[in-house]
Amino acid sequence: MATEKTAKFEELTKLATDFVTAQKGLWDHAAWTDFLSRVRKKGIDISDEMQSSLGEMLEAMKGFYSAAASTESMEKAMKTVVNDSVAFVKDHKGVWSHSDWEDFLKTARQNTVSVTEGTKGYLGGVLESMKVFYGALPVAGVQKRIASAGAKSSPAPKTALSTGKKVEPKPAAAKPSPKVANKPDDLTVIGGIGPALAKKLVSAGISTYAQLAALSDADIEHLEKDIIKFSGRIKRDDWIGQAKKLSQTK
Repeated sequence: MATEKTAKFEELTKLATDFVTAQKGLWDHAAWTDFLSRVRKKGIDISDEMQSSLGEMLEAMKGFYSAAASTESMEKAMKTVVNDSVAFVKDHKGVWSHSDWEDFLKTARQNTVSVTEGTKGYLGGVLESMKVFYGALPVAGVQKRIASAGAKSSPAPKTALSTGKKVEPKPAAAKPSPKVANKPDDLTVIGGIGPALAKKLVSAGISTYAQLAALSDADIEHLEKDIIKFSGRIKRDDWIGQAKKLSQTK
């Protein structure tokens, strides 16, 4: 039922908000795994897709928390912003227009002084991450809502069963990333990279500090556009500089 989905959405976003404010926007891999354990103890089963989306939502909340930390009581501000965002995502079923976003922004600014021109982008990140997370939540007996208007279903690939012929698998396309070193590093040590982002980077072929340190502008553009879906993040958090220092101390 749809009410099950919204109830779970509300509960998980509240848990995420409490976690971010309790950690004051800073946590490590151990804190992340402890958070997931607490979620599961509440009887909430989360799939790999949900876990990844939940990690992205935490990272977006962390960005807003850090950007607006000096404006007012952050615990109050975070709860207000998240409550407004949850209501907006539920009301619009995860799909909205630019004018809807502008209306939401006006409401958010009326409710907390933390929403400024400087933090508007981070608030947008929170909203977008909630949209993805909302879409990842399962609904019993109801088809998942299609986020992109007019999206068309791709035809099923031909298989040996459907054609009677042997179909050779196509080789995977090469990814434009630096060469992979033998031993992976803990990318979550780098400020701005949480477990979910680290997983995406590894899937893109980046698993070491040296690889991050060697990223070109073209690599950065590709990662932000196609992998992490967050423009300007790599340079803003200075992943390259952090990675260089870490690679030199190994």
